[in-house]
Amino acid sequence: MKFSIPGYALLDSGDGRKLERFGDVVIDRPSSLSAWRRRNDAVWEGADAAYLPPDKWECSRSPFTTWQTEIANVKLELELMSNGQLGIFPEHAIYLPQVEAAIKRFLAAGSRTVRVLNLFAYTGLATAFCAKHERVLVTHVDLAKRAIDWAKRNVQLNTSATDRVRWIAEDALTFMAREARKGNAYDIVIIDPPSFSRVSKNNSWTLEEKTPEIVNLVLDVLAPESGVVFLTNHSAASTSDVARNIALDRFNDQGVSIEISPLSLKEERSDRILPAGSLITLSHNSH
Repeated sequence: MKFSIPGYALLDSGDGRKLERFGDVVIDRPSSLSAWRRRNDAVWEGADAAYLPPDKWECSRSPFTTWQTEIANVKLELELMSNGQLGIFPEHAIYLPQVEAAIKRFLAAGSRTVRVLNLFAYTGLATAFCAKHERVLVTHVDLAKRAIDWAKRNVQLNTSATDRVRWIAEDALTFMAREARKGNAYDIVIIDPPSFSRVSKNNSWTLEEKTPEIVNLVLDVLAPESGVVFLTNHSAASTSDVARNIALDRFNDQGVSIEISPLSLKEERSDRILPAGSLITLSHNSH
């Protein structure tokens, strides 16, 4: 898997921080995994904004909070959020070429439309990417209304055909269970489950405990004998193997290909990589 992402660069990392460029904007923020030394102190002086926990951003020149850029050929609105996030997890751009290849395979095989389900879809990087393609219909599911409103703006930046996206403000697991009962199926399922989720005041879960249910629900709504799944894991490494084994059981080891690959961000001028989870790709052998 290639680690380069058009419009994004990991400039340097170390001493518990990472320095990233999103378009023309350079961001300095914490990174708990960067337990090594910085390679280039001078480049850090060019940061446009630095995040200071618990909730403060410091801008080096004129203050700003939002900007538009293009990452992986997708136009996006980004924001300096109070929790240190920006509205994109750049590692998710790494597998978008694989999503595009799957879309093209379905269309080449004669599919009139390709149905994509994007779960825990956040601000819609994958949704906007898929919606740019003609004959692709995306169902975007996220519990947070603010994330959905943000995703709508991102889609509008990329295509005027906004009717290609169906917006669902709901818990992803609840939605999948209902779709399975209805017999609805999707050609491509993209799912980025969080390591921890609080669905409501009295309902929270961790990915480790919920993996079996999530994997089975995904397979319940996946088009039989042809569907493709892109499932990301930012929890314990073992979670990926658990998910893989559950899927293998479901298919009795037959007719399905399951791969686990790293999601890592490579520094621009060194061979060091910043781990960012893993990607589980499931496809039927005919695909």
